Amino acid sequence: MATSCIYSQDDPKPETVFVTKPYEGKPVKPFPLFGQLSISIPVRATPERSESDTYDDTNTVFDYILPDGLSAHFGYGIHHNNWVGLSADVGIDYIISEKLVTAPIYGSLFFSPKIWENTNIYLQAGYGKAFALGRGDLSGTYQKYRFGLIFDEHITLYIEGNYYGFPLHEMKEAGSINFGVSFFNFL
Repeated sequence: MATSCIYSQDDPKPETVFVTKPYEGKPVKPFPLFGQLSISIPVRATPERSESDTYDDTNTVFDYILPDGLSAHFGYGIHHNNWVGLSADVGIDYIISEKLVTAPIYGSLFFSPKIWENTNIYLQAGYGKAFALGRGDLSGTYQKYRFGLIFDEHITLYIEGNYYGFPLHEMKEAGSINFGVSFFNFL
């Protein structure tokens, strides 16, 4: 709001006039919330490749790694200026080669410092509990570490490592490396 005084030669008393104009700033959010949907694909090394195979121009990335399942996670939390946030997350992970379906429930913390005009680095760490579905009472701790790039504040391309703190087959613990995309909705 702006105020101004108008003086007239005939009237010795100033007159106050109020002029209103629309607010041009960003609206103030009462509580900074966000939602996140992540879809990723676990990968594994190609079992038929040997160290004696040589690289040539006909090789593709699928000559070295293969898709090995599907993961979907959803989280809801609070953030500060889209730069740092804390969320509660749930998901479902399916790893084909291990015949493993898990349901992780975890909390996560993310940082996303800006590196270019419309691009941020994305770092996320999560910790919670994972339940193996269809395997009795098999459960254990769950850890997630994610690194990626956020484009235009809403889409993230990332690589992540998942750790399941329970034994599986001959392994002491299970885990996976995933490539994925995440969609943010800052409310």
